[in-house]
Amino acid sequence: MLPVKKIIATTDFSEPALKGIKAAVELAQTLDANLLIVHVTQPLQTIGGATTMAGYHLPTVEKEINSEVAQLADQLIEKEIPKSLHSEARILRGKPASEIADLAEKEDADLIVIASRGDAGWKQALFGSVAEGVVRHAECPVLTIPGS
Repeated sequence: MLPVKKIIATTDFSEPALKGIKAAVELAQTLDANLLIVHVTQPLQTIGGATTMAGYHLPTVEKEINSEVAQLADQLIEKEIPKSLHSEARILRGKPASEIADLAEKEDADLIVIASRGDAGWKQALFGSVAEGVVRHAECPVLTIPGS
């Protein structure tokens, strides 16, 4: 595990995720590690064809979402990541937990930092959480930061 040279920090651009990003920045600075900020978008679902029931053209909507996410990632890096820290953003598409775990393996990451929302209600009991999925699937250590 040591030395830690590459840290993946996940975000969904929420307040809890920002706590995770801040913890990852502090770790990266302390350990002189590179920081990879990751957001995963999930494919939009429709029934048959590229046009939704509301009349939206799905490829156009997904392109707009990707553009917005890229802007949010750039703003996050500009606002929260010190210039002295080597960082980059990656936007992935798919199931968040498996995409994050797969990226960590491909990038030979030493650590994943992810915020947990702390939901303990029926949604987590039925569906689990992204943080829990990452912990289950990642081959490197995962640090969960309480988001609440």
